[in-house]
Amino acid sequence: MSKASVRHKFAQAFMALVPLSPTKRVTVTDLSKHLGIDRKTFYNYFDNIDQLMIWIYRDYLATMLNDEKFAKWSKVCPPPTSFDPFPDLPFYARNIEDRSLSQAEYFKTMAYHWENHRQYYSIVFSSTCYIDLFDYIVTLFLPPFREDVEFFLDGRDMPTVVIDFLAEYHVMGVFGRLRYHYTQTNKFIMQNEIDPFWNYAHIVMRESVDSCYETVERHGLSRFLGMNGSVSRYRGLGRTD
Repeated sequence: MSKASVRHKFAQAFMALVPLSPTKRVTVTDLSKHLGIDRKTFYNYFDNIDQLMIWIYRDYLATMLNDEKFAKWSKVCPPPTSFDPFPDLPFYARNIEDRSLSQAEYFKTMAYHWENHRQYYSIVFSSTCYIDLFDYIVTLFLPPFREDVEFFLDGRDMPTVVIDFLAEYHVMGVFGRLRYHYTQTNKFIMQNEIDPFWNYAHIVMRESVDSCYETVERHGLSRFLGMNGSVSRYRGLGRTD
């Protein structure tokens, strides 16, 4: 049996056992007994239960991005500086259309994983006995969301603190909404009526970036040197001075 197959065996057992456990906590010993294997076997594939939980989510994303519909999308892996346990697994992808980012297909397809395992995720996102998976996801997605802000900047200057704010705000908007629904409601949120809104975070991100600039005419030395025309100048959000 391949390494991937064994990992999937552990993953399927873990996701099945979590809702059945009275304490919601499933240990390596519990998994080993359920699968009828030696406890030490688990550690040939994962360092601990937390790493297994991360792998379950990351494996789905990597498998999802291997689908033909994402073939032409630009794939993203964790940066080396993140010390992620699975640095070779892509987790994010960009679809550039008309000099913008069209991410709806990515986010909706990703959310189906949570929807299809709703009971499991409602527990692990609200339980204190496991790694804070939500914090891991936020940390994972912040770097590419910063890059998305920089994509919309298209070479324009913006204070780093503003870039960080926009990235953090939209990461929390996307994943905070999903966590809320899978831990606090019983609503089905995959309706076709909201399909256009799966790209809402990036639509607002672009509008937020563009609204921070004003077009001004060149003056002084620039015009003297023949650099006629207008230039985009950062002014901050909503400022008129």
